[in-house]
Amino acid sequence: MRALFLALAFAGLTAPALAAEKDTKDAIRAFIERVNEASVDFFSSGSEAEARERCRALLAGAFDVPAMGKEALGRAWNTATEEERKEFLQAFEEDVVSAYLRRMRVQGTTLTFIGHRPPFDGHQLAASRRSVPGKEDQVWIWWMRPEGQSWRIDDLMLDGHSAVSTETNEYATVLENNNGDMSALIAFMRKRAAK
Repeated sequence: MRALFLALAFAGLTAPALAAEKDTKDAIRAFIERVNEASVDFFSSGSEAEARERCRALLAGAFDVPAMGKEALGRAWNTATEEERKEFLQAFEEDVVSAYLRRMRVQGTTLTFIGHRPPFDGHQLAASRRSVPGKEDQVWIWWMRPEGQSWRIDDLMLDGHSAVSTETNEYATVLENNNGDMSALIAFMRKRAAK
């Protein structure tokens, strides 16, 4: 039965379709390898301020941070004012920068492309292995959606958990504990980003 399914699945793949799929995979690999290289280069100057700027530049070029933030805020996005949304997205970016830098801070940390995953829900998926001296390796699954001739990362799976979904749950808890007060959530995010 499985063989029949595979035969039917591949029956429609002509030589041009297979070539296009290979081109897509090659382009995705090149994209993720650029992300990996930029990530391990954050601290090359030794300056914390420069590391933050390099991380912001990578986020601006390769990630859809506004979409991630909107998704992470969940239903509260719909009731937030424009000013609250703006402040939230600024705090969200700082929170993402701090979290990303914490994961790349240890000298000798590497990110290595290890392969593609089958596309899912309109996303291309690729994996990198994060290796930190003295610690167990971690697999990162990048979720990307097409944008023009490239992609935008809009989620990252760490140890099988969506980074965006994890934030959604955490933000919902903070809002619930503070009667839906967005300023309390933004203060929480800024405090965490400053650590």
